[in-house]
Amino acid sequence: MAMPDTHTAPAKATDRPRGLQYFPIVLFASAMGFSGTTIAAMRIEPLLGLPPAFSLLLLTLTSLLFIVQIFLLLYRVFAYPEEVRRDFDHPVRMNFFGAVSISFMLLAAAYLDVAPSVAAVLWWIGAPLHLLITLAVLRKLIVQSRFEIVHYNPAWFIPIVGNLIAPIAGVAVAPPDVNWFFFSIGIVMSVVYIPMFFYRIYFHNPIPLKLLPTFFILMAPPAVGLVSYVKLTGQFDGFARVLYGFAFFIGLLLVVLFPMFYRVPFFLSWWAYTFPSAAITIATVLMYHETGVEAYRYLAYVQMIALLILLVDFSRRTLGLMARRELCVKED
Repeated sequence: MAMPDTHTAPAKATDRPRGLQYFPIVLFASAMGFSGTTIAAMRIEPLLGLPPAFSLLLLTLTSLLFIVQIFLLLYRVFAYPEEVRRDFDHPVRMNFFGAVSISFMLLAAAYLDVAPSVAAVLWWIGAPLHLLITLAVLRKLIVQSRFEIVHYNPAWFIPIVGNLIAPIAGVAVAPPDVNWFFFSIGIVMSVVYIPMFFYRIYFHNPIPLKLLPTFFILMAPPAVGLVSYVKLTGQFDGFARVLYGFAFFIGLLLVVLFPMFYRVPFFLSWWAYTFPSAAITIATVLMYHETGVEAYRYLAYVQMIALLILLVDFSRRTLGLMARRELCVKED
């Protein structure tokens, strides 16, 4: 099956049907981005000797954003179930349902030191929900006959990576076997998915321009895996260094590929830049604490500054779409 022309300009949003029935499931990547940035800020503030004022502000904004998005998703589920099914039948959008449950677990990690009881509730909603979404997505991939290798893109990592996130807050609220269960799913399936990605990129038509930002998702499995592994084992060993090393290598690869990303016009898929960038920032802070190497501390500062720039810029651009009534439009 031929891929669409990656250089064809997207249809204008004003030419498409609009309304809340088309609220984009992809936008939950923004909740992931805000949550990841909040956690990163919580890790950076002590290094700078700052009180947690900024991270608490981010936590409040993230919580409000997530509540609004959950409300709109539930509205779609009950008012326009056919549109929700249409999203779940799409080879890209179906994976962003995992961003919903991931956001629950990330907020659980953010609330863990602030309100442990809230964190526990969020985790016990998000983790089982994510397992169900993972199973539902994998079942669809196994039983369907429409998807081909050209449909594969880094967004397919989202349901898989979410399992690696579970132990970050889960170690404080769930039994060890439950956390290892989620970690094993995420780490083994990541080993499966990464070779598939490079095979897709090397030997098939280019990924559509709109999906190029999802390349950043490749940083998430090893970066999140590092944090979860250290949380689960309580130790920092050679395997932990391998996870960070691979995450850092992917980051360098993305820097080399920057001209390719720079020419991409703004899509909601740009939010895919944020959570992986937050994940590598959090992992770098962890590397500093575990090794004491000052270079990691200064690298974390640079990564945090870049992350905040992305967050502000993407928020501005997304609000611009809302102002022009181009946010909730029917997708192809």
